[in-house]
Amino acid sequence: MEPVIFAVRFLALSQVILLLFSLAASNNPSCVRLTGILLFVGVAGYLTGPVAMQYNHMDLASILFTVASLTPMFIALFVWVGFEEQHTFPIWLWALMSLNITLEAIAHLGYDGGTEIPAFMRIMQVVEIGLAVFALFLLWKGKEEDLVETRARLRNWSILGIASLALVISISHLVARYAIPDGIELFFMVSVFTLVLSMNIALLKINPSGQITAHGKPEIVESQDPQISSLLERMQEERLYADHDLRVGKLADLVGLPEHRLRKKINQQLGYRNFNQFVNGYRIREAGERLHQEPTIPILSVALDVGFRSISSFNTAFQTQYGMSPTEYRRQTIA
Repeated sequence: MEPVIFAVRFLALSQVILLLFSLAASNNPSCVRLTGILLFVGVAGYLTGPVAMQYNHMDLASILFTVASLTPMFIALFVWVGFEEQHTFPIWLWALMSLNITLEAIAHLGYDGGTEIPAFMRIMQVVEIGLAVFALFLLWKGKEEDLVETRARLRNWSILGIASLALVISISHLVARYAIPDGIELFFMVSVFTLVLSMNIALLKINPSGQITAHGKPEIVESQDPQISSLLERMQEERLYADHDLRVGKLADLVGLPEHRLRKKINQQLGYRNFNQFVNGYRIREAGERLHQEPTIPILSVALDVGFRSISSFNTAFQTQYGMSPTEYRRQTIA
């Protein structure tokens, strides 16, 4: 069975290399290209590590296995910078990634390559699976709000495949570390090849340029479309944005447009790449005015009244817009 496994491994590696070069040559921001390259280098390490071990290149194999084990962390980073469009990572995510790197370094220094896996390394592998699951959650959570058509479709086809790939790698390590029976290893190799081939096909069909996100902040443009003018007028006058449950589909029903057309108009005519960016712009503007004009009203009351569900989401959006916290903004504007 070894020749078959080697052949499938080589085919999977060729697809990974093709995907890596496509991303490296794309017009994505440097952070997206860098994290994407790290991700596919990790997958390549997973594919080539056993080969290095088979030929007794133990030092090289150790490096490749370490890089492969970091793949779930790379996928979490890639999904965040490519799909969340936020520049500030949560502190807990930094902590989890730091723990992942620390555990990997210690585990590989103390692991002798045997089939018996220490409990310490099991913890490390659970962390890996947690990061992969977090990446899947980010993709699922942001699907409805994504207004960029090609990127929204990539969530379904290409990037979900990458996240699933990270889960395959993590679970394979958790079940049997690197001493995997031939039958299971062949299944994993076929899974990797199928997933990466599917991603390459999806990119060719859906987004040949490989563009995932744009550079800088959304470019807001003036629109002469009467439907857009009506939308903006109703958003402002009827305070549609103050609805905590406002989603693209609900707004489309309110303004009498098919959902796919409304998504396209907000993205292409107003320059927004995410529905929350569009809605939160109204919310933050009103909140800023009220923090200045109504200094005695609690900040939480303002946040809830303009449409935010929690003070934490309000603080994050406000900080992004004004570069300071609501408390600091109020202090400066009423001083």
